[in-house]
Amino acid sequence: MPGAQGAPRVAVLLATRNGRAWLPEQLAGILGQEGVEVRVVVRDDDSSDGTRDWLGELGDPRVELRADHEASGSAAANFYRLLEGHQPAEGEYTAFADQDDVWLPGKLARAVERMREESADGFSSDVIAFHADGREYPLGKARPQRAFDFLLESPGPGSTFVLSPRLVALVREVLATRPEAHEIDYHDWLVYAIARSRGWRWVIDELPLLRYRQHEANAMGANSGAAAARSRLALIRSRWHREQARRLAGIGASVAPTAEARDALEAWAAAFADGGPRGRWRVIRGAGSLRRRPRDRVAIAALTATGVW
Repeated sequence: MPGAQGAPRVAVLLATRNGRAWLPEQLAGILGQEGVEVRVVVRDDDSSDGTRDWLGELGDPRVELRADHEASGSAAANFYRLLEGHQPAEGEYTAFADQDDVWLPGKLARAVERMREESADGFSSDVIAFHADGREYPLGKARPQRAFDFLLESPGPGSTFVLSPRLVALVREVLATRPEAHEIDYHDWLVYAIARSRGWRWVIDELPLLRYRQHEANAMGANSGAAAARSRLALIRSRWHREQARRLAGIGASVAPTAEARDALEAWAAAFADGGPRGRWRVIRGAGSLRRRPRDRVAIAALTATGVW
């Protein structure tokens, strides 16, 4: 999928909201990507810190600032609006970008290379989380994929995602025809679930390709530490996670390529909807297919058995 100069073309969808402090470094990393031809499409979500004015004054022809900028309510909703209005050029890959990370120079070229090697439609990678106080540590997501892991987890931060043209087209179709898709609270999780439900390949790269900034304004952030564990347990207790999984299973069934695949996803949707013994037993019995990390498979089975999940 070469550009005019022979390099792969990548459209980067950048969602912003009050990110003026981080955007100069982030955009420099995106526009400085090596081995690819990049354009950036930005949608600002009603910023109040001068983000939109700064973007409008850049004067770089590679950066397009979307005209619509009313508040959407969440980072996911902002990305959904970006996707709905996005039409890739012929042969153009699409990447997601948060406003506050630091991209390594070969991030996109590596993604395209791996996708081509493995005939994949989606890509994500490990990252290096870093804090203002100097702490940094790797966040690993590159574990072997399980048959239905996409129902319970994303394959890494959305800022590492790169999508093929046909996956973008399918996601846009789902957003246009399935209203419940907009109720999935994390756009990366939705995109991964759509790709895998369709039976398309996804690469999770073990090489960290960006520095993942951690601060109090993160929509999700690194899943590490006691505070993160307490926050996620609260979401589990509220049945948020189970309800998101139920919706994803239903959406997945709508794009499944075969009757067998559709039936399997509909069975999962029914199990997630059933909070009684039968539904819990279905989840416990199938926990091995629902999470990539072994300890997470044990955890989901235990939480389900005790009625927490």
